[in-house]
Amino acid sequence: MLFSWLRLSSFNAFVLLGLLGPLGSQAQQTQPAPNTILFVGNSFLHGRYNPVFNYNPETITIERVGKQKTGAWGGIPAIFKKFADQAGLAYEVHFQCINGESLKLHYDSARHTLQQPRWNTVVLQEHSMYPLPARRSGRPDTFRDYSTRIEQAVHQANPAARLYFYQTWARADQTYLPGKAYSGLPLDSMTQDLHRGYYGAAQANGRFAGVAPAGDAWLRAMQAGVAMRNSYQPEAGKLNLWGEDHYHPSRWGAYLNACVLFGEITGYDPRRLGPNEQAAAALGISPADAASLQRVAAEQVLGARPNAFSATSRQPKSGKSKVKIKSKPARELP
Repeated sequence: MLFSWLRLSSFNAFVLLGLLGPLGSQAQQTQPAPNTILFVGNSFLHGRYNPVFNYNPETITIERVGKQKTGAWGGIPAIFKKFADQAGLAYEVHFQCINGESLKLHYDSARHTLQQPRWNTVVLQEHSMYPLPARRSGRPDTFRDYSTRIEQAVHQANPAARLYFYQTWARADQTYLPGKAYSGLPLDSMTQDLHRGYYGAAQANGRFAGVAPAGDAWLRAMQAGVAMRNSYQPEAGKLNLWGEDHYHPSRWGAYLNACVLFGEITGYDPRRLGPNEQAAAALGISPADAASLQRVAAEQVLGARPNAFSATSRQPKSGKSKVKIKSKPARELP
């Protein structure tokens, strides 16, 4: 009788394992692979100043260290990673940075990194002046040439990769100091030229998935009374989006940029992160200010793409397919 009971128990265990085995394998198979994203740019991505510069460095991979600062650093890509973790989105974040340089140098000196099939998403940030008109110290032809070369290199390695531009912001030092490219003009002028530069390049190429309009969001924050327009003349009760040099981002500027990038790339409404979001707390940003910056970022992304946070907008698209990117005239910036 004991022998029969053991045989029956073994049989039941075998049947149970047979039932659970496929389910366990299926559960493992349905785990989503992380979206491997590469940020390409300069100090406008790492932020230059602490606490942004050395934020959350252990969570991202540095592909190329800049020539000005070394050591453990994370910047805006690491803030993006923290957002993704809180939202339950699987992202593996990599960062290629060459301080003070343009996309041309990334292409010329680090093409081997760019041309790897592992990148699902690539974000390109140009030198802060290059997308501007030549009469304003820009190099728009170089910008378009090398952003296209990088796009082609990325898509040659992975045709399904999604590329985005990270539109930078107007520099206070180029606007409010004498003898500069935008001296005597309103801050809006440089923002509008950057908007035209980035959106124009995306439209001309046709194989970019979108533009993360961080620079437009800075102007929106100023127009909404959230941020000051002139860092040389601080206004009580308003955030200073610039750092101490009046052109790199402060903690608030970097946080706003990360919210825009996150909303545009993932389709996740940054307002859902909430006022008690963890990166904001670690950076010393108050819950009220975090909520205000999340709101501005969401409004800017939605202003450019009204369906940005819908379920369909988050479906992957082929890297080879052309996408329509709206670019409103400067006076109608969303």
